Amino acid sequence: MTVTREPVAPRKPFSDEPLGGTVDERLARLPELVAALRRDDPTAERDRVLQYGAVESIRRTGVLGLRVPTEFGGPGGKARDVLSAVIQIARGSSNVAQALRSHFGFAERLLSNRATQAERETWFTRVYPGLIVGNAITDAAGRAPSSADTKVLADTAGVLRLNGYKFYSTGTLFADVIAVSALDAEGRDVQAIIPADRAGVELFDDWDGFGQRTTASGGTRFTDVEVLPDEVVTVSEGNTLGHATAFLQLYLAAVAVGIAYAVFDDAVEYVRTKARPASHSVADSATADPFVLEAVGEISAAATSAEAIVLAAADAIDHLVDDGRQSDPDTLADVAVTVARAQLVAERLTIAAAGRLFDTGGASATARALNLDRHWRNARTIAGHSPLAYKAYAAGSYAVNGTWPPANGYF
Repeated sequence: MTVTREPVAPRKPFSDEPLGGTVDERLARLPELVAALRRDDPTAERDRVLQYGAVESIRRTGVLGLRVPTEFGGPGGKARDVLSAVIQIARGSSNVAQALRSHFGFAERLLSNRATQAERETWFTRVYPGLIVGNAITDAAGRAPSSADTKVLADTAGVLRLNGYKFYSTGTLFADVIAVSALDAEGRDVQAIIPADRAGVELFDDWDGFGQRTTASGGTRFTDVEVLPDEVVTVSEGNTLGHATAFLQLYLAAVAVGIAYAVFDDAVEYVRTKARPASHSVADSATADPFVLEAVGEISAAATSAEAIVLAAADAIDHLVDDGRQSDPDTLADVAVTVARAQLVAERLTIAAAGRLFDTGGASATARALNLDRHWRNARTIAGHSPLAYKAYAAGSYAVNGTWPPANGYF
């Protein structure tokens, strides 16, 4: 699929209900699916093919409803369960994993101090199980993220209308509904949650970054889109910390961990099946070359270390939510910094591992058919979402000065 500047038709709604079951039962359905993703990912990424079928397969596993509390019919999974699933999916395709970030982030927001019980009752039962949530957050102008140029205002007949253009809309081409950030008539930050196929919504597959190319992250235009009153939720009261933003940042790190494991998988396979020893090698085969094996070992250490760091941060999120401390500013600040540290280390480990991959096979490993460079491109794109230098700065300033990290989490 090539980059298109023309609107793309929204996909047809899914008809079958996802499978239910416990958290473990849902997660157990992933390995076979991930194996298929891993097989298809090199070609899909190289040819820029959006993997609608893979997203539907994931939906059918019931994994997208992991975080739904038992009181709303879900399995009551933890953030650790979600991020473990994300790591698995990203091991097969980091593009597909990132495309689901908005969906899982929406569920996490419902569990945060930024949602009301009425919103939870409405949206957990309305959106789950089955529907996939995309987003449209960042306006084309100004700082990112921003909603300043997108408005939801009443027309002369009193009907709410949404107007604006969003530059990034990750996952929206796969989604049933879109959570759109906007300003209301009082200048408050709100989200309008509307069907992707509603009149006036135009979807574009025009994301042209060198990495994460098939995350369905193109633009979205809203022109006089009707918004029902119960489709608008208030994002927050002022500039306050919320754990859902930390979760979204940790989600990126989880995708990076999946990339690190994909690098490891490809390194092992390449050394076993394709790599040849250099002419000056001390070994007769790549599988016995100590320097090749050193590279594979370093990659494996990077992947497992990054995973441990990310899941430990996920535990911090779970403790916060389970203890009902979503509104405790000191706990929120500590969790946000814990996530910043995890993201800083995990993403840097992944970038290094993706470069180390080419030490296992020389120039032959750069063949376009293999598309092994996608791992570095994808990891570097993930790390570009919010500068890692600001993660280090936030962690350092918190340690030295006790300064809380920024509320929007993009530091």
